[in-house]
This record gives sequence, C-alpha cells and structure tokens, in this order.
Amino acid sequence: MSDLGKLIREKRQDRKWSLRQLGEKIGVTPAYVADLEAGRRSPGAELKERIAAALDISPENLAAADTRLSADLRDWIEERPPLTAVLRTLHASPNSDRLIQRLGRFISRRAQAQPAKGFLITWESELRAIAAEASAWSIETGGDLFGRWHDLPTVLLATKAGPAAQRDNTHFRLDVDYLRQLSEMMAADWALRYFGDWHSHHRLGLSAPSGGDRKRIVGLAGRNQFTNMAEIIVTLDGSQSEPLVRIHPWIYDLSGTDGAPLPTRVKVLPGVSPVRQALVTRRALAEQELHGWEKISLQRIRIGADTAPPSVEPASDVDSGTRERVLAHVAEALARESGAPIEHHTIGFGSILVAKIAEPHYFAVALGSAWPMPVLEVHLLNRLNGSTTPAESPASLNALDTPGIVAAFRKASTNVKGTGHVDL
Repeated sequence: MSDLGKLIREKRQDRKWSLRQLGEKIGVTPAYVADLEAGRRSPGAELKERIAAALDISPENLAAADTRLSADLRDWIEERPPLTAVLRTLHASPNSDRLIQRLGRFISRRAQAQPAKGFLITWESELRAIAAEASAWSIETGGDLFGRWHDLPTVLLATKAGPAAQRDNTHFRLDVDYLRQLSEMMAADWALRYFGDWHSHHRLGLSAPSGGDRKRIVGLAGRNQFTNMAEIIVTLDGSQSEPLVRIHPWIYDLSGTDGAPLPTRVKVLPGVSPVRQALVTRRALAEQELHGWEKISLQRIRIGADTAPPSVEPASDVDSGTRERVLAHVAEALARESGAPIEHHTIGFGSILVAKIAEPHYFAVALGSAWPMPVLEVHLLNRLNGSTTPAESPASLNALDTPGIVAAFRKASTNVKGTGHVDL
C-alpha cells in the first residue's frame, strides 16, 4: 500500500464510509477506490481534486503522501529550481511511473559522468553479501559498512539492516538502535569503524546519492567527527528472479568545504572477509545470516556501468589489526579460564600463548602466522623440572575457534588438577 492509498483509506474509514460511498462522491467505482487504496492505481490531477474535497485533505498533504516520486528524486529536482515544474507534472500525470523511470535513468547517466577517485577495498564475500540482500527484496533495502580507513577504506563487514528497518518502494530507513549496538560491538571486538552504508534504489535506478543521502551522511560524519565516509548505491538490471546487481560506490571527503560525494573504483580481495569468517566460526549475529553471501555469484555483479563482473585480486593477506584482535580474543578467553595473565610470545613462525593451570603446570598453544592462524602444537609445561608434554587438540583447530582452544585448555587443566601430574 502506498502512502497516498493509506491516507485515502484512513480518511474514508474515519468517516465510516464504504468503498461504494466514497466512489459515488468522487465519481468512480468501488473497485477503483480499492485499487487507489492498495496503490494499484494512481489518480490524475482532476481526480485528486475530487478526493481532496470529499475527504477534506489539503492539497499539500495529498501531494506529500504521493510517494510515486521518491525522496531521492524529489531532492534532486528541488536542488535545481528551473526543474520545479517537473514536480507538478509528475504528480498530475497518470503516466508518472513511466516518466519517473525515464528521469531516473537520465539522472543516473549524468551521475556516472563524474571521474572516479581512488578505491574502495572490499572482500568478495562483502560484495556478494550486499548483492544477495539487495536482490532478495522487491523494494528498497540496505545495511551498514564496517571496516578500517587508513590510506584507503577497507570494508570488512557489510551487514543487513536491523529488524526495525523501514522499507517501501521508494524509501529505506536504517534501524538506528540496532546500528548503534552493532557499531559498539564492532568497535570493541574488532576495532572496526562504521564508515557508511549501502542501500538499493530498486524502482528508479538512480546510481548517485540523493540530496537526502548526502545530508544524512554529512550529519553522521559531523556527529562522529569523521572526515571521510563511504556510501554504496545498488541498482538492479534485468529479470526480477535473477537480476544483474550493479554496485555504485561513492566516497565523501569531508575535510574540505565541499564534501560532495565522488564516485570511486572498487578493488575486490579474494574469498571471505576475516571478520565474517570469525563471526561464522563463533556462531555470532544469527540475525545477519552470515552465510547469505553464498546465495549469489560474482558473475551477477557489476561495478557501475561495467559490462563484465568485477575482477578479483590474485592474493591478499589479512591486516595486522584483525590478527591482533583475534589473538587478543584467544588470550582474553584463556585469561578468564586461567584466572591469571596470559604470556604472549611472538616468534618466527607465529605466536605462542601460555596460560597458567596450577604451579608448576602451564598450557602453551603455538599458532602459525598463515591465516587463519592454525594451531600448530599444544603442550603442557612443567616449569619446575623444565619438561614439556604434547596435549590433545583437534587437527583443524585455528585461532578463530576460541571455544575450541578453551576446550583444549579445560581438558589439560582437568588432567593436571585431577591427578596432580600430567596424565594424557
């Protein structure tokens, strides 16, 4: 149901009129009224006048409720005073849907004419996660971008919207409370920064941020003292069942006075983001359906106006910040179990973490440097006599599986404390 249809229905029901009664007053059939209220028909200028008179709706309120014209397109037009007459034409025309789509394609072409600046780096899984979520909806949707912004912005997690997000044919609004909670978690657990969002323009095909988008992003940046933000606009081409998903990335440089968004290029890193991989291993954020990115292939994705799928970098390494956070998670979990500080030794092949069981017994886990930092060896140390004894651990254990490492510690601890000596 459109906002206009909802307004008509509410005003009719306030008067306790039937569909037939309203139809008689405005000169249409009951079925036509039902179509108006359901958003299946759009009234022309003359019929709008009759509706406004019958239901005592001001022309301003009636125009505001007509969301055939999206906020994105309205902003674009209102920023250009010579085009304001277009607003009246679009609202009055029974063929407005066709006109809006044509105007949207025109604006899209104009936006693409700007030169691209720099790169937005993203893992393949995050690009596919955006595409899978956008193509799963027939109305606008979106989500958040979390990552690190050093020389270039790197997206380590692209999320779905929260449960209270608002969606319809021409508007999308984030679940702000959910975003706040998620931002706090990403910052605390992974030292990731929220630096923008992504959202789809299903109906109009606009590939550039609207005036409303820009105000929102600039406002967020100001409140958080960010000098850079990113935004991804998603459009769909082709069939509804298997559309091509077009990714249009934009960068805001807010260090100067302009702050206008500029289109940017995309560099795609291979495979799964290390943060997504860690969250999957730990069965975190069930509402995000973290395997959802697998539903769509890279072959159905295009960057901007490209005719071919995006190319993927031949290789990539996980950044030091993510590695440090993973090791910190393991150390924090072992410290909770041990009740004592954890020793962290950096060596040629990776790292060794040592946790106290009970004097003189210690638990030592050796982690390789290759991602996802596999567990190479687990030993029990006796610091009284200097002996070491191998301990059991699953063959595929790695640093992402914090519960698995903790389980190995508990087993070793039970053996030591239960017998007073190592008994494997």
